[in-house]
Amino acid sequence: MGYEILKFPYYPWYTFVRIFAVGVSNTFLKYSHSFSGLTAIAMFLMTREVWSTEAGLLAAACMAIVPGYISRSVAGSYDNEGIAIFALLFTYFLWLRSVKTGSVFWATACSVSYFYMVGHISHP
Repeated sequence: MGYEILKFPYYPWYTFVRIFAVGVSNTFLKYSHSFSGLTAIAMFLMTREVWSTEAGLLAAACMAIVPGYISRSVAGSYDNEGIAIFALLFTYFLWLRSVKTGSVFWATACSVSYFYMVGHISHP
């Protein structure tokens, strides 16, 4: 018991993660199609922030059918770019919102999203 505590200092957290974690490759295999939908939503939010709701809907529809993105977000495909593109678009949206409103909340959300994006793109 003492050795396990030294090996994993946060043992209860490690146990929780091991129960629910499925590994990086299985995560991409199971959730890539979900991130495809989230990417379309992020594209809508970003375009609505810049232009209008109608333009946001058109941009989201275009994002949903772009062949270059579909090839990166097919369920069963192992490609980290499907999630990285979502992180990139969502970070752009949060940056635009933080610049437009000047709110510390949106700036903090943008910085958290930026660190997630950089961490995900740098270390797949």
